[in-house]
Amino acid sequence: MSSRATILAGAIVYGLFVFLGAAGLGFAVLPAVGRAAGIDNEAEAALSLLTLKAVPLLMGLSAAATLSYESLARFSLPRRAAAYAATILLAWLTGAAVAAALLG
Repeated sequence: MSSRATILAGAIVYGLFVFLGAAGLGFAVLPAVGRAAGIDNEAEAALSLLTLKAVPLLMGLSAAATLSYESLARFSLPRRAAAYAATILLAWLTGAAVAAALLG
């Protein structure tokens, strides 16, 4: 596999992982944190609804994240993990904010 094909495949996988991470954050992690904090079921459902409404935007933001893959590949592993986590959080927050604006 050529170097360019490897970078392209890595970028696609990175975008997929960003999407799955953002979806997992909204559908699994945040409701579980809310449950542990004593938030009622309606609040948990609202987080999942926001994530569901934000899926098209999350897909677009994940596709946009692939553009940064080549730059991130030069980072050390801890810095890459931090950038990945920040990308997931920013994608979900952006998607949830737009979804909340559309629902409200």
